[in-house]
Amino acid sequence: METSDERTHSLHAEDTCRSSCHQTSSSSNHHQSQFQPDYENYRLASPITDIKPEYDVIVIGSGYGGGIAASRSARAGQKVCVLERGKEWLPGEFPEKFLDARKEVSVTSHKLKLMKPISGGNPTMLFDLNLSPGVAVLQGSGLGGTSLINANAALLCEPKIFQDPVWPKPLCDDLDFLLEECQQRVNDMLKPSTYPQDYPQPPKMAAFKKVASKLAEIEDLDPCVLLKRAQLYVNFQDMTKNHVGIPQPACIGCGNCCGGCNTGAKNTINMNYLPDAKRHGAQLFTQVEVRAVTRDNETGIWSVHYLHHSNRGDSEEKIVKAKVVILGAGSLGSTGILLRSKERGLPISPEIGRRFNTNGGSIGFSYNGEDEIRPRGVKLNKIRKSGRGPGPCVTTVIDMRNRPGKEIEDSFILEDGTPPSSMGKFFFKSLLGFESLHSGASASKNDKLSKFRRRLGGKSFDNSLTFLVTSSPNDAGQLQLGKDGRVWADFPNAGEGRNYPNIDQHMKKGGETLKGTFIPNPMWNSFVNKVTGMKGMITVHPLGGCPMGPTGVEGVVNHGGQVFVGDSEDVHDGLYVVDGAIIPRSLGANPSLTIAMVAERCMWLLAKQRDWGSIDYSFDE
Repeated sequence: METSDERTHSLHAEDTCRSSCHQTSSSSNHHQSQFQPDYENYRLASPITDIKPEYDVIVIGSGYGGGIAASRSARAGQKVCVLERGKEWLPGEFPEKFLDARKEVSVTSHKLKLMKPISGGNPTMLFDLNLSPGVAVLQGSGLGGTSLINANAALLCEPKIFQDPVWPKPLCDDLDFLLEECQQRVNDMLKPSTYPQDYPQPPKMAAFKKVASKLAEIEDLDPCVLLKRAQLYVNFQDMTKNHVGIPQPACIGCGNCCGGCNTGAKNTINMNYLPDAKRHGAQLFTQVEVRAVTRDNETGIWSVHYLHHSNRGDSEEKIVKAKVVILGAGSLGSTGILLRSKERGLPISPEIGRRFNTNGGSIGFSYNGEDEIRPRGVKLNKIRKSGRGPGPCVTTVIDMRNRPGKEIEDSFILEDGTPPSSMGKFFFKSLLGFESLHSGASASKNDKLSKFRRRLGGKSFDNSLTFLVTSSPNDAGQLQLGKDGRVWADFPNAGEGRNYPNIDQHMKKGGETLKGTFIPNPMWNSFVNKVTGMKGMITVHPLGGCPMGPTGVEGVVNHGGQVFVGDSEDVHDGLYVVDGAIIPRSLGANPSLTIAMVAERCMWLLAKQRDWGSIDYSFDE
């Protein structure tokens, strides 16, 4: 079987190794697109007063799973309704300042020492932060789901991940279709590409090349095997109309991908799958929080119970009906809906909530190194004047998978991350500065003087690099329903897998190479940990909760996303889950591409099962 490195739309090692390793000079400018569309005429959401009593298909959520479900159902000729809890965000509306971003954070906490339980913030806010003792989960809430605030990386998981027996046999038998045709359908819509060779090289790319060379020396490998330009959901060409009729400018390298793209260059779901669904007749509604689903067994019609969060404060629960309901609200969202539906009498597998995992995510920092990095995103007005941006959130990766003699649990990927400008400079500088004293590991005793000089000169923060991590531990927690009706993660052993110390050692070596101080995950043996009681992981890649399985004894859904009736082999007619909640283990790579591929397969199967005919995947010329 081919590895992911041999497949198209994967990682481009040869491009990175051919590129020069010089650091961009301060006078070099990023590509400066002069094309900036007015997106006001491209709003997708309809007013809630337009909602009909009944549809053929209701899709709950609008991220990678929900967006695909909406597009494919509409293309199959179904009357489709999309319900999204968050608001619709247009490019230019995302917060770039810390104080503005704070107003868009909804926080839920459970069982943390020194902190009272929190169930606060409007659930329609952009940043959804869920704090539990073992793990903190950050998700996006808005039309487009977490794609609005993710790192853009379109990385394919290793095919050997599917050798784990947790995956249902029918999916494994269908692996060629998943990895080839389904991946192609995703690529045709999301258009991933690498950071262009003719763009100026951000300083972090040169720094990451140094790190890769050091790690390759330790592993006795060719650096070009490890260092690769990542495929990104980013547009690098000005387009008056993309393949679904939406204008998109080229990326200008501001680095604010994880705070929300204010130019429109990021290929988020609201730039492709969702407008495609609307063009084919779907209606999209925002600020709609689904509480539960129930079924009339006589008519076979599903009722979706929801709250509309309007400015009027109307909180009366309402109902919209459909023959088919597809959950695409993400790991916590879809699991929560099924848990609340179970409380209302819907038979759901006892496995509901299980196999929740963080996709082996972690973070680390090289602080106060010898080279300038440009460590955080830049506001649009500043980058348009200076051209000195950090580049996209992720540009290159160090791929530590497929090393000789290593098992799946030993594999991981390091990425050159860039936090957005909305993570305020004072907050970010203070966090790194304090943690460097509390939990940092200095590179060399002989380098103390130069480090001190950089601190005095205010260069310590500017010379800092963020490491983002995905890995493949075979650990799992459980999502549970709190008394407030919100989901929380019971994951006491999060971050204790054998891979994490090894990952930290590699990041530490990277920090030493850059002559910086290595700062490990701030939630692990740190001041933050001691104050909050949260010794664990922070993840933007929650997976599981409604895991696949052969029957309801082993899983919540089958290989096609159909929800089991209790612990039986029977499935609920017309009820599906097609998002990251059904992924039964960590993937070892940013999960969006795999989630999207699985969702494409689920929708192809659904159309066949329900005699919708073939889905037309072509685009208008």
